[in-house]
Amino acid sequence: MKYIVSAPPYDETNGGAIFQHLLVHTLNGLGETACLWPQPPIYRKSKRERLLALFQTYATSPDFDTPVFRGKSAPADAIVVYPEVVLGNPLKAAHVVRWLLYRPGVRHPYEFTENEMFFHCGEFFDVPEITGGAPELSMWYRNRTYRNENRPDRKGVCYIVRKGDKKPRLPETETPDAVQIDDMTHAQVNEVFNRSETFISYDEATTYSQFAAICGCDSIIVPGFYDSHEEWAATHPLGRYGVSYGFDHLDHARATRHKVIGMMDAQEKDSVESVRNFVRLTKERFGKAAQPA
Repeated sequence: MKYIVSAPPYDETNGGAIFQHLLVHTLNGLGETACLWPQPPIYRKSKRERLLALFQTYATSPDFDTPVFRGKSAPADAIVVYPEVVLGNPLKAAHVVRWLLYRPGVRHPYEFTENEMFFHCGEFFDVPEITGGAPELSMWYRNRTYRNENRPDRKGVCYIVRKGDKKPRLPETETPDAVQIDDMTHAQVNEVFNRSETFISYDEATTYSQFAAICGCDSIIVPGFYDSHEEWAATHPLGRYGVSYGFDHLDHARATRHKVIGMMDAQEKDSVESVRNFVRLTKERFGKAAQPA
């Protein structure tokens, strides 16, 4: 069976895109047949932007084995993997997997179809009343750009907004010297992290919080969905070390940030096993249906 993964162009600063491209790469590395399908520009609002997107080069990573499917409909035996933001089943696939990279409905509308199979990349993103309790498919990846340069003169605050754009802003991030890292390259962010004392994330599910801890920052998440650090950490696989949900767990974050690299490396290995499990479950579900009578 062939896997077709719907994904936006590769972007080193977009965790979801990295997950989707890395899934194809990992599937091919395990001996499966997998490719990308250029995800339509769902949220571009103007007609001009939609037309321009049709002529843009679809970016892939030179480090990944990610061939691209250019068809308008899926082969009969293909398993198509859509993220939650893709509405319906544009490839008219007979076998659909819905991969929840974020909680459906929180930021964008969703439209699922009948008989879909669900996976999530973290318990926070699952909606059991819709999925029935989805298994995990994670593609954690530690970017090796980030390192602690042990500079003695750290000062100031840096921050990221991303999916936390609806939260009220903290005074700490509104000072003239506060540095917003959204849209910076990884090399630029590593430089900012190594000269900053504190990193604040309005987004509760970005690995920049872990990257900041690796670089030696006090890494803080602005609370929103959860009432406590413990509740948040229980649903975020990378929440155990190096990060404080709110300002009350900074002692724990500081005492454990040296463990973040090891934790992320272990999650990378676990991700490969989650892909093996994904293959097993999807073939059990769709393999028989794809066989001729």
